Amino acid sequence: MAEQFPGAFFGYSLKVMESHQSSKLDTSGTAKAVISCFKKLGVSFDMDQEYRQIQMIRDPEQQMELVGVPEEYLSGHAFHLYHLSSPNEIVSFEFQHNVCGRSIYAKGTVDAVLFLAKKI
Repeated sequence: MAEQFPGAFFGYSLKVMESHQSSKLDTSGTAKAVISCFKKLGVSFDMDQEYRQIQMIRDPEQQMELVGVPEEYLSGHAFHLYHLSSPNEIVSFEFQHNVCGRSIYAKGTVDAVLFLAKKI
């Protein structure tokens, strides 16, 4: 979308919320990558201020109550929500992507290894 419609969200504000297991101390790399795409769409977002602009949820109670993380996935999950608002705040968009558990990462690694093995 950023390549086909650069500037489509010019002037929009962006709020980002991400939730990961309590042991994750840094900001989500996935969130940073998605934010860079939104910037190409014209959204103003200062990555130098990321710790003040990205709401990082690490408290298990908040993760279940506010974010909706199932209890069995508190030790391994990745929930992301991006909220865009127009300058006059009469239009808004939300983009969300959630991962419960860690098995998908292992499966992705196996898929990548098999793909690369065929290339050798």
